[in-house]
Amino acid sequence: MSLPAAAAVLPVTAPTSADLDGITEELVARYDRPGPRYTSYPTAPHFTPEFTTARYEEALRTAAARSEEPLSLYVHIPFCAERCAYCGCNVVVSPHRGPEARYLEALAQELKAVAELLGRRRAIAQLHWGGGTPTYLSPAQCEALFAAIAENFTFTDGAELAVEADPCVTTVHHLRVLRRLGFNRLSLGVQDIDEQVQRAVGRLQPLATTQELVVAARELGFASVNVDLIYGLPCQTAEGFAASVETVVEALAPDRAAVFSYAHVPWIKPHQRALEAFPLPRGWAKFRIFAAAARVFLAAGYRFIGMDHFARPADGLAGALERGTLHRNFMGYTTMPASDLVGVGITAIGDVGGAYVQNERNLARYQRTVAAGHLAVERGAVRTAEDELRGFAIRSLICRLALDFDEVERRFGVDPGVVFAPEMAELAAMARDGLVAVGERGVTVLPRGRFFLRNVCMPFDAYLRGEKSATTYSRTV
Repeated sequence: MSLPAAAAVLPVTAPTSADLDGITEELVARYDRPGPRYTSYPTAPHFTPEFTTARYEEALRTAAARSEEPLSLYVHIPFCAERCAYCGCNVVVSPHRGPEARYLEALAQELKAVAELLGRRRAIAQLHWGGGTPTYLSPAQCEALFAAIAENFTFTDGAELAVEADPCVTTVHHLRVLRRLGFNRLSLGVQDIDEQVQRAVGRLQPLATTQELVVAARELGFASVNVDLIYGLPCQTAEGFAASVETVVEALAPDRAAVFSYAHVPWIKPHQRALEAFPLPRGWAKFRIFAAAARVFLAAGYRFIGMDHFARPADGLAGALERGTLHRNFMGYTTMPASDLVGVGITAIGDVGGAYVQNERNLARYQRTVAAGHLAVERGAVRTAEDELRGFAIRSLICRLALDFDEVERRFGVDPGVVFAPEMAELAAMARDGLVAVGERGVTVLPRGRFFLRNVCMPFDAYLRGEKSATTYSRTV
C-alpha cells in the first residue's frame, strides 16, 4: 500500500508560526471531533474475526511472489515493569522477570513460520521493535531475539533498524548491544519533563537520565535519535509545555520529535480513569498546548511534517516530504517503502498481500497457538478496490499534503471529479476555513490545514458514514 515515488503536482507550502496565529478557538471547536489517525485504511476498528489464519497464510503466499521486493518487519514486545496512567498501548505489566522468556520462544516460532510462507531469507528494509518496552528485555535477550530474526531474514543495504526505549529501564549496555546488532535509530519516550505532570501520570523520569542515553547513543553511532512527547496530559499548560519542549530541544537536540495527542479512551483503557482526578485540558486549551510546542520546534528550525511529527531539515523525513516520497504505515511516518509489512507478537498488525492482519491479543492464547504450530490471528481485513482507492487518497493527503486527480485517474481508471464529488462538497467548507485549496484536478493541504490533517482525510473515509465514532476513536484535537 505504499505510494509511488512521485512529487505532488500541486504546490505545497510549509507552515510557520504565523499560520498558528490564524487558528482561532472557534475553528478548533468546529474540527475537534473523534477521528482515526490513519495508519491504515480501513482502520483497525473495521478489522473482523472473519479474517482467519488460513486467509493470512494465503496473503503471505501472495506476498511471497514479490520475493525481490523488501519487507518491513514490526516486532511487538508488550512487557512493561509498570503501567503509565496515560498508556494506550497493548502492554503486559510484569514487574517480575520471567514471562518474557517464554514469549521470546513464541516469537522465534512465529518468525520461522512466517518466513517459510514468505519464502526464506526475504530482505528487510525496515525493522521496528515497539511495545510495551522493548528494552524491558535484557541485553542478552535482545541479542537472542535479533538472532531469531537474522536466522529467517536478511537485511537490505541501508536498512532502517529502529527500537523504542524507556529511559527509565534502558542502560548504556543495552545501547551498546543494540548498536552492535545494527540498530541505527533510537526512539525515546519522554512525554513531558515537568515533574508535576510526571507525578500526575505516574512516570518519574529525570531529564539527566534521558540525556545520558542520548549522549551515549550519539557516541555509539546511532544515526537518528528521536523523542516522543504527549500533549493533553493532566497539569499541562501551554506555557509549561513550551518550557519543556525548549529544554528538550536544547538538552537533547532530537533529530525527530513526535508530539502525540493524549488519547483519553477509558472505555477501552479503564486504567486511564485515574487521570480524571486531575483536570484534563480539552478543546482549545489542549490545542494551545500543542501550538506552544509547535512554535518552539518551528523557531528551532524543525520542519512540521504533519499530523504530529517534526524533523530537522537534514533528517530523512523532511527530505522525503519535500521529494514526495514520504510513506505512512502502522509505525507512523517512514522513509522506507516496502510492499509488505509483517507484524509478529501479540496484537501486532501487518499489511500483507492486500490484507491487514492483527495477531491475538491474549498472551497465553498467543503462546499456545504458536506452540501448536499455528499463526495466532485474531482479526483482519481484505482490502477491496474501493478501499485501495480511498486509502490512496488518504495517504496522499497525509504524506504529500496533496491529492492529484490525474494520478488517481491513471492508477485507478476512475473519474475523481465524479467519484469524489461528495467529498469535494464537504471539503468546500474546509476551503472556506483556509485548511485546503480545492481545484478541478486535485486538493492541496494549506499550511493551516496541516494542523487538522485527520479532519482533512475524514471525508474520504467511507467507513465513518453512519458510524458511532465517538466510542471508537480519540479526538482529532
